[in-house]
Amino acid sequence: MGSDGRVDLEAVRLFLQAGRYAEAEAALDRDPRPEDPEWLRLKGWARWHLGEEAGLALVERAARRAREGAGWVWQDLGALLFRAGRWREAEEALKRALDHFLAEEDHLGRAWALHGLGVAALHRGELGWALRRAEEAWALVRAKALGSFRNRVLVLLSSVHRARGELREALFRARQAAEGRLDPDDRAVALRALGTALRLSGRPAQGRERLEEALRASGEGARRGAALAELAACHLSLGWRREARRTAGEALGLLDTHAPARARLLVVLAELARREEPGEGSGSLGLLEEALAIGPYPLMEEALAFPDLFALAEARGLRLPRTRRAPERPKVRLEERERRLWVGRREVPLEGSGKAFDLLLLLASQGPTT
Repeated sequence: MGSDGRVDLEAVRLFLQAGRYAEAEAALDRDPRPEDPEWLRLKGWARWHLGEEAGLALVERAARRAREGAGWVWQDLGALLFRAGRWREAEEALKRALDHFLAEEDHLGRAWALHGLGVAALHRGELGWALRRAEEAWALVRAKALGSFRNRVLVLLSSVHRARGELREALFRARQAAEGRLDPDDRAVALRALGTALRLSGRPAQGRERLEEALRASGEGARRGAALAELAACHLSLGWRREARRTAGEALGLLDTHAPARARLLVVLAELARREEPGEGSGSLGLLEEALAIGPYPLMEEALAFPDLFALAEARGLRLPRTRRAPERPKVRLEERERRLWVGRREVPLEGSGKAFDLLLLLASQGPTT
């Protein structure tokens, strides 16, 4: 509470960023302001993450009433609609947010909106559009030095590359996202991306370590549920059925308001059912149909982790979107001290002034050279 007896909404926002949703809501309830769009926005965000779908209606009311900073309210509404699995409505809200940000020349807001549009396209399975939006956001982050938003865009790039089966690129971007000092929210999201990229690349033990770190940084509510869902998948990839079932059970009670994470969890439960009911498969198919009803992603990328489950579904006539691992291109390595370039085991001669090498070195620092 401030000296005037009012709750400091900026302090509440920090509680929300740290995943302390119950404390944030308790603070808001001590100073109710049902006509204030910012109070409604924060209250709705807290309610939603505590598993109450009514939180979405509060943010919708905030968006209709907001004048100053309206772009950010529409941005939050788009994010919650996305978590509800209402992709088209999320896209419309995010487009309205983008219009506000463009009119106000708010570069950070514009990056957030482009990122959100990329996320919505990814979960609709429109991977080309998702990559395009992610790259637009990344270009804006770099051009305008928006370092505070760098990690979120890198996580989106990693997710899109995973969905395309480009696991080397996905790992590179996820490692970039997890670098440096991050706030708890960004850290949890980045570590989840890295853990899942490692798991899908065939390194579930390393993935588990990162996902356990993500869980410790995840606070409460739906964000904790999302980390548990990805950790359960990792346990299953390690063959730890008991741990997978326990972790999935905890996640299930936290994901009523997070459709994408719930879809991944349904795949985990389907694979558990397949392993525990050999030759049957009916339980697995029902769970996969439920996951498919939410959307094609992240269902599609789990084909890389659980190919037998997807083969069973296809044999029973259930057609699922599935990612196939992209062919690995020869690894490119630059030796800066000796100024040498290797493609696989072959050295490529570099001649001339050296500017070409400097350019390659710059490109290599920004992403995998393929």
